[in-house]
Amino acid sequence: MGRAQSAATMPPRLLLGLILGLGASAIWGGHAVVARLALAGQGFHVLDLAAMRYLPAAILFAPLAWQARASLLRLGLWRLLVLTGAGGVGNLLLFVGALQYAPASHGGTIAPMTGPVVSALMGWWLLKERPTPGRVAALATMLLGVLMIGWDGLGSDLPLVWLGDLLLVAAGATWGCFGALIRLWQVPAIPAAAGVSILSALLIAPPWLIGPAADFLAMPLSLQLWMIFAQGVLLGVVSLLLFARSLEILGPTRTATLSVFVPVAALLLAALILEERMGTLQLLGAAVAVGGMLAAVLFTGRR
Repeated sequence: MGRAQSAATMPPRLLLGLILGLGASAIWGGHAVVARLALAGQGFHVLDLAAMRYLPAAILFAPLAWQARASLLRLGLWRLLVLTGAGGVGNLLLFVGALQYAPASHGGTIAPMTGPVVSALMGWWLLKERPTPGRVAALATMLLGVLMIGWDGLGSDLPLVWLGDLLLVAAGATWGCFGALIRLWQVPAIPAAAGVSILSALLIAPPWLIGPAADFLAMPLSLQLWMIFAQGVLLGVVSLLLFARSLEILGPTRTATLSVFVPVAALLLAALILEERMGTLQLLGAAVAVGGMLAAVLFTGRR
């Protein structure tokens, strides 16, 4: 009786984990589209996006940070500063700054594909996690896809796309370092996110208040609320909680598999919302990179 009941309840639970994980991936995939639209079409400043990303998140995460204060104190201020640069406001400024030059479709593919490659290299160096030959091949395939996407951007009508692509590679690389350092220092995900969000808010608030805050406050209230919701609530808090719950239900391997939908969502949303043209080489590069990511998660290097 107990086994029959468990078998009957298992599929809905797996479906819930899948929906939550796909929801997180869709939010992350849409980040580049929202940022590109805000910068190019709605008059927001780069610092506006950073401030709206971390100020609301810091408020929402404050109770979690207080509960996890023992973990954060053990981590120490200098390590938290490093994590904030790699996975907090430093990373976000690289990513959002890149979207002043590169299209959203590049933002949603180059950075997410670069991160796992750099994370694997950092894990090899710092954690002695020697990758299997199959995983090396899969990561090399992902890197090839990134190069194809970037090469396609050289023929774009947008000026300085190459500079935006380089900044996206830097954003992906710092995010990969962030993941490796989280594992090296054995920091729980939620306390790390809470601490990084609060410290990022403290760092970004002064330059934003001195700089573009007055122009932001002069915008229509609907635009202000939209940016607070999109950056601070949806991206800063909801996506993380969805991913964390999906991880609990599906486990790390299945949840990591869902990351392949981040570039897919980015490409679809960039085409539908921003009407960005997808070059043949870019589409092929995205397909190659997604295939490499899927192979890296499913078939290689499980330890």
